Amino acid sequence: MAFKSDVQATRFTASTSTVIIAPSVRLRGMIVASNGSGVGIVKLTTTSQAGQNLMTVDIPNGDVVSVYIPEDGIPFPKGIYVSTMTNVRAVTLLTDKYSGPGLTAGNPST
Repeated sequence: MAFKSDVQATRFTASTSTVIIAPSVRLRGMIVASNGSGVGIVKLTTTSQAGQNLMTVDIPNGDVVSVYIPEDGIPFPKGIYVSTMTNVRAVTLLTDKYSGPGLTAGNPST
């Protein structure tokens, strides 16, 4: 599977009320690792932590799940927020390359 453009990898390890990725962006995929404490779930929203749910991923206990979204991905018009993150060690979001807050350290901003 080939992506249509450059991608940006952004990793986070906890649910937060602040935006994970601030600008409008398209989610191309994600990698989610369970923390081994039970079945996990991650819910991504736009606008705010309580905003519209655009992506939900269930993670089997003790597993790593890779999700790749075909075609142009899922647009998050007001950025990506995390409303729920249960029994998950870490999440890596694969998005269109962007410039703005939330870049993974060491990645270029343009």
